[in-house]
Amino acid sequence: MESNNNSSVKNYQSDSVIKKMYNESFNCTYDNIKIKKLSGGLKNAVYLIQDLDKKVVLKIASKDETKMITADRNTFWWEAKMLELMKTIDIPSPRLLHFDNSCNTCGSPYIFMTYIEGENYLKTKEILNDEENKKIEYQLGKICSKICNIKGQNYFLPSQPNKKFNDNYEFILNLFNLLLNDALEKNMDLGKDTYKKIKDIIITNEKSLNSNINLSLCHTDIWHGNILIDNGNVSGVVDFSDLYYCDELMTFYFHTIDGKTSIDFLKGFNNKVLSNDELTRIEIYRMYVILKMIVDCELKQYGKFDWMYSNLNTRISNLQKKTLN
Repeated sequence: MESNNNSSVKNYQSDSVIKKMYNESFNCTYDNIKIKKLSGGLKNAVYLIQDLDKKVVLKIASKDETKMITADRNTFWWEAKMLELMKTIDIPSPRLLHFDNSCNTCGSPYIFMTYIEGENYLKTKEILNDEENKKIEYQLGKICSKICNIKGQNYFLPSQPNKKFNDNYEFILNLFNLLLNDALEKNMDLGKDTYKKIKDIIITNEKSLNSNINLSLCHTDIWHGNILIDNGNVSGVVDFSDLYYCDELMTFYFHTIDGKTSIDFLKGFNNKVLSNDELTRIEIYRMYVILKMIVDCELKQYGKFDWMYSNLNTRISNLQKKTLN
């Protein structure tokens, strides 16, 4: 998703500054690199840099984090750390080449990472046949399972590295409180009694939330736009700022906002079979994702989208019905 207003959030730089960043990072004086701005994403400026036959990606943190939701602020250090971790478990992801947190050259932290060949799954999914999509979803299940095999001792949100959580209920309540407070500060109209309905749902489902026994590292944003496909296979996963230590079901592919969980993804994820409590948690996490999209878009002035509010109302309605049953 792009917008005419994204320049107020994304820290785009001139070619001369990017060349300086490149030369400083790799200790060279090369001045003939080719620079191409890449689209997509809501907060970071991203470029493809070509130096002769070598391609690398430059990712620059946002220049104004006040326009970001609180849960997304100050996480660039974490993304650099996660890129290094993904290498150790052989996840098909970019490899970290250089991380600069000084903010001297461009005013924001930035990362240089390896380039992965492939087409964005968001663009290719519709032109692939059913069998090809099933294979990809199975592969994603395997990849996500491997990430979730890294177990945590404590629930952890990278934007609040010093905050302690006793259990999953406290962690999830905190995530929703951060979003709802962001919305309240901007006087966002989420609909009649929506703030109260959401809080009531979380409180009512404390037992289901705390039935989680799999405290894992999870890629909570592994949606189609962060997946690369090459020759009908997953060639890479990108964007590692939204990895939390949390319930493994917070892995995005469990709770896609279309209301479905892919059977082939579950097969790849160790033939996962979902219990009633897990299905309830997944629906709560769906509600979180669509709420996050709504608040994020309004904070960044991308616009107000009716389909998002309709989806949020569906999630709320489904969870209220579950509570009554």
